[in-house]
Amino acid sequence: MLISLRRLAIGAIAACLLMVAGAAFAADGLNQDIKVTVLPFEVNAGDDLSYLKDSLPELLTDRLHEAGFNVVDQAEVARIVGEKGYTQFTPTTAREISLLAGGEFSVYGSLNQIGESLTLDARLVDAYAKGPGKKISVTKDGLINLLPAVDALVDRMRMDLLRQDVVAEVDVEGTQVLDKEVVMMRLTMQKGDILTAKSVNTALKNIYDLGYFDDVQVKVDSVENGKKVIFDVKEKPRIQALGVRGADKIDSEDILEALSTKKGGVVNPKVLADDIRVIREMYRKEGYYKAKVTHEVEDAGKGVARLTFVIDEGPQLYIENIIIDGAKQMDPDDVKDILALKERGMFSWIDDSGVLKEELLERDAAAIMALYQSKGFLTAKVGRPDVEIKDDGIDVIYRVWEGDRFKMGQTLFKGDLIEDPSKLIEVTAIDALHDEDEYFDRTVLKRDIEALTVYYNNYGYAYADVGVNLQDNQESKVVDVVYTISKHQRVHIRRVLIEGNTRTRDNVIMREMRLADGDQFSGDKLKRSNQRLTNLDFFEKVDISPVPTGNPEEMDLVVKVKDKSTGKISGGIGYSTYDGVFFGGTIGESNLFGKGYQASFEGQIGGSKTSYVAKFINPRINDTDLGFGLQAHNTDTEYNQYDKDALGGNVYFFYPLGEYTTLKWDYGLEKYNIKNVADDASDDVKDDAGYHLASTLSASVTRNTLDNYTSPTTGTKLLLRMIFAGGPIGGTDDYVKYVGSHDWYMPAFEKVVFHTKFWAGYIHQNFGGEEIPTAPRFELGGVNSVRGYSNYDISPTEDSTSSSTVGGDKAFYTNIELKRPISEELGIMALVFFDAGNSWKEEEMFFESVTRYGEKPSLGLYKSVGAGVNWNSPMGPVGLVYGYALDPLDDNGRHKIELLMGQQF
Repeated sequence: MLISLRRLAIGAIAACLLMVAGAAFAADGLNQDIKVTVLPFEVNAGDDLSYLKDSLPELLTDRLHEAGFNVVDQAEVARIVGEKGYTQFTPTTAREISLLAGGEFSVYGSLNQIGESLTLDARLVDAYAKGPGKKISVTKDGLINLLPAVDALVDRMRMDLLRQDVVAEVDVEGTQVLDKEVVMMRLTMQKGDILTAKSVNTALKNIYDLGYFDDVQVKVDSVENGKKVIFDVKEKPRIQALGVRGADKIDSEDILEALSTKKGGVVNPKVLADDIRVIREMYRKEGYYKAKVTHEVEDAGKGVARLTFVIDEGPQLYIENIIIDGAKQMDPDDVKDILALKERGMFSWIDDSGVLKEELLERDAAAIMALYQSKGFLTAKVGRPDVEIKDDGIDVIYRVWEGDRFKMGQTLFKGDLIEDPSKLIEVTAIDALHDEDEYFDRTVLKRDIEALTVYYNNYGYAYADVGVNLQDNQESKVVDVVYTISKHQRVHIRRVLIEGNTRTRDNVIMREMRLADGDQFSGDKLKRSNQRLTNLDFFEKVDISPVPTGNPEEMDLVVKVKDKSTGKISGGIGYSTYDGVFFGGTIGESNLFGKGYQASFEGQIGGSKTSYVAKFINPRINDTDLGFGLQAHNTDTEYNQYDKDALGGNVYFFYPLGEYTTLKWDYGLEKYNIKNVADDASDDVKDDAGYHLASTLSASVTRNTLDNYTSPTTGTKLLLRMIFAGGPIGGTDDYVKYVGSHDWYMPAFEKVVFHTKFWAGYIHQNFGGEEIPTAPRFELGGVNSVRGYSNYDISPTEDSTSSSTVGGDKAFYTNIELKRPISEELGIMALVFFDAGNSWKEEEMFFESVTRYGEKPSLGLYKSVGAGVNWNSPMGPVGLVYGYALDPLDDNGRHKIELLMGQQF
């Protein structure tokens, strides 16, 4: 028997199934799979049997239950029949009621009395098939045989229903690309099931839902133990070629890579719909919100086809307007300043401003709420953002309900106070708002909660809770803040446990911890431990988690780290406008043997400098605080008036003085040669030509509180250094040199960081020395000191009109910068700067305005302004800086552009 799905007549299947005799099965196991709906029966009998109109269906229901059938409750049948208003039944109405009741078969009919003879005429209807159903008649003599007549009817129904075909085997034919087991797994029809129209229909639906087939046919063959059901499928065409048409702004290969549909698969409508959504989302992220995506399937014959995604990109849309609807007491522009989403600007092509990133909408709504609450609006509300995509751009609308604005009142403390309230006031900052008659600020409140928690943590109260109660006065519009503190018990560290390190040794981690076994808990020390481990730069992540031990007075600290690659091998071509083209390379390891040792070799060839430097550092000898290092170098450097070859090395030690300060002392020995002296060089430089031996002792103190060593945003770095050369320690150069610098970073506004640097140096003769040698003298200019001037150009001259420089015995410069990331994802940082500096010779004083090249700078300093961009590119740091010299120097011009590759400025 062959049934095409497109022409499937469910009634024909059901009729066929009812006509085929099946093997004998245990009724108890099969009857429960068949659900029967018993409809009202018509009673044609004397008045003494009229009661059977209601009781006969109930009696038949009970007997079917006893026979093991699943029967619809008579109350449910009565409800449905009443709703439909049926008083007589046909196969169609019986089928409808059975489906509404969840039944698979229904039975209805009449009881007829002729004399003493009783006849039950019933009709059994398959709810999932068409046709009149099967008629069943039972006749009994005598009224006393009514119950046997009902039992006989049940037996006849049982025989008819159980004679349905049993599935002996299920198979799938016609698959070519798709494994037929994939189809088999989706089938609910299994060997041993009763074969019904419903089971066939369900199986067909499941196969079609796979989405891989154009047509499915069902074959039913008789076999020894029942029926073999074969699903003959016709696959959709296999994708021989996959392409994209119309993609211009997004690379076609990137689109194809993101899709689930692949070459060699089959055309699946569900997968295609998902892929179209993926492509649309890709375009939305690039600002193409009106992009349209369709697909074309070109039949190539022999069951293969070409699938092409057709894209109409439409215009690129940007955020043209951000509307703060309801902002009356707050300036809408002030609100927009704190949003991550920005209106389209002139730098949109660089920093993606104006691009609608939908994941930031809720973030910005929360930011607006936080801003209002920081300005005293206690009851402010912000609705969900609305996005209106127009033909020429996008409007983003935030609706705000400001409410009343409150001034800051009194600050009170309750609960477990470990200090006098006057002392706790010093820990918090919100009371200052009251003193300054400012509005209440919830961000200050949040910081105060953290400060009080840390304050209690530092006394060992690791589980201290700080609650807040705001007491607002609606009439005076003043709010008082009450901090309620529960200190709980003091906590000590039971054990410090280390997890996740596969390369770095435990002792390397433990020596950076500021909390150890038995220590009293401290929040500051916990934070500092995390910072020190992060600054090692050995790990992809660092997480220090307090873990309860069951004893409320103890906790464990679990230090979880994940080692990262710390070796570095790099090489490439660098360029700067001063040095020209140079080749450089580095090979190094910052965590050698997992012991924290540092070893590296760096080389640079070309430009104005050729150098080779080898280093080794053991930062903690035998896990003590004492560190040790070695360095050897061979350099050849071109200066303005001479060249210098140098070969030497240093051995140094360093030791911490407190948490942030380090003492370093070293001894260096360098043999160098001053050569290729220019004809117009100063007499001092000419006298120094030839070989020198510099023997130096130096000591330095560094205090570093920067939050991040590579990209700091807050903190300071102070360096003081003294170099002692010659005299008792020998060598040809006799001098004493002092250098000091101070860097300060602080957040300014939004993402802008303010940075200042002050640097000063002084050098004088050592014991027995006659003159300060040329090499250690000070010459400024260039990207590492005063930008806008060429390297080494800022240097004293022999006299006010000479161009022969002599180098200074004193120098000073300052850098004042504003830095802001313009693309954190790409690592692009922009900056503007003001630089000033100068160097002076022996008879001149710091900040003395000295005439050079016929010009005299104001304030005695050469000043410049400019801007630059840094990019941490995949090839290494790239920098571009433009400086404008405010004070003329020689005839080099006032405009200086420095392009740097391979080094940072």
